Amino acid sequence: MPLAVPAIIDEKTFNAAQALLQSRAPKRVAPRLVNTPTLLAGVARCGHCEAALIQNTGKGGQYRYYCCSRRLKEGPFGCKGLRMPMDKLDGIVIGEVTKQILQPEHLVGLLGDYLRTAIEREDRNRDRLRQMRQDHKEAEAGIARLLELVEKGLMDAEDASMRERLVNLRFRRDELAEQISDLTRRLAMAEPVITPAKIEKLALLLRDKLHHGPPDLRQAYARLLLSEVRVNDREIRISGSKAVLARSAAAGVAKTTPAVLSFVREWCARQDSNLWPPD
Repeated sequence: MPLAVPAIIDEKTFNAAQALLQSRAPKRVAPRLVNTPTLLAGVARCGHCEAALIQNTGKGGQYRYYCCSRRLKEGPFGCKGLRMPMDKLDGIVIGEVTKQILQPEHLVGLLGDYLRTAIEREDRNRDRLRQMRQDHKEAEAGIARLLELVEKGLMDAEDASMRERLVNLRFRRDELAEQISDLTRRLAMAEPVITPAKIEKLALLLRDKLHHGPPDLRQAYARLLLSEVRVNDREIRISGSKAVLARSAAAGVAKTTPAVLSFVREWCARQDSNLWPPD
């Protein structure tokens, strides 16, 4: 039996609390990635063997490097290896991302398709809403005209054709009213449309956080922006998701740390140094 219960907290507060809980859930993010000070942890990969690049130190911790994890575990037989000063790789990656992506005009161009699609979709829905409201008014007017004819004695209230027309008009009116209510609600609940102003705001936010934020926040925003940084002897290939950027631009500036990579153990594929026993 359904029972109405008064809300303890408003929906906005509940959603904010859920976002905070999800961003800190231990099942979502590996603790070794959350707790490390390494900016590109979980993102940087060796271009020779695709293994993760992890922190390695020298001179008693005085110097920090990104090194191929497979080379460290298996030696030269696993991978020829890669070793790069951590500050150097971090600087190159953040510098190139800032220059190539996080200039507002560049980001607007990159998200141009999403921008046009969002604007066109909202325009179509608002056009539909205007047309449905016009049709609803016409149905109301048709009902009023029929009732006026009956009131003036120009039509018989028991006339079968008149009653059929009245029933059809009332059904059409009620159907349109329901559709209008549904579309209005969906427009109000939809994610905010991507706009050039929101894209510019996102670009400025990411630039500031990546350059001047505290280590944990810099790391979280780096994972939001970057899918993979693949490094070899000749090039550094940086990749990311335009869809993630588009959602971030539409949602606006988050008040909590952005969500980070899902906790997926890609290394456990029965091909590492700790092979499972045969079936």
